[in-house]
Amino acid sequence: MAYSLEGDPRLILTENGSKLNFIGGQPTMDQGLENMVLISLFTSPGWPGNALFDNPDEKIGSDFEQSALAAINLDTLNRIRNAAERALTDPIFGDVTVEVTNPVSHRIDVKILIKPPGSDVFQLLIQKNGLNWVAQIENPASRRI
Repeated sequence: MAYSLEGDPRLILTENGSKLNFIGGQPTMDQGLENMVLISLFTSPGWPGNALFDNPDEKIGSDFEQSALAAINLDTLNRIRNAAERALTDPIFGDVTVEVTNPVSHRIDVKILIKPPGSDVFQLLIQKNGLNWVAQIENPASRRI
């Protein structure tokens, strides 16, 4: 089996944070923007690693996850959408469209379409089911190994 070492090890959301997936000792790799999107959305504003950056533009942190803790109503859905849009303003993401819905009582669905400059659109579906987040990328890295 040939291993791909290009890109970054792919982060996979779980109930307890994120994890890495290994196949035959090789981590599943992300060669696109999957990791950058998840890090941009799910890193809290007070992330201690920001102390390592002098340039304020290099510091990360988003209120996306915090926005989803409130009772589910139209205002909450709008706050989640706005938080996602603010978190994904880096020019590398290009055009970003965010749609947030509440299809059933305790579930929030977030659909993010990202059109990086010079690339095809890719879709990220994030679902909050109760307290847990689940992410699914169209054409995930695990299928490309």
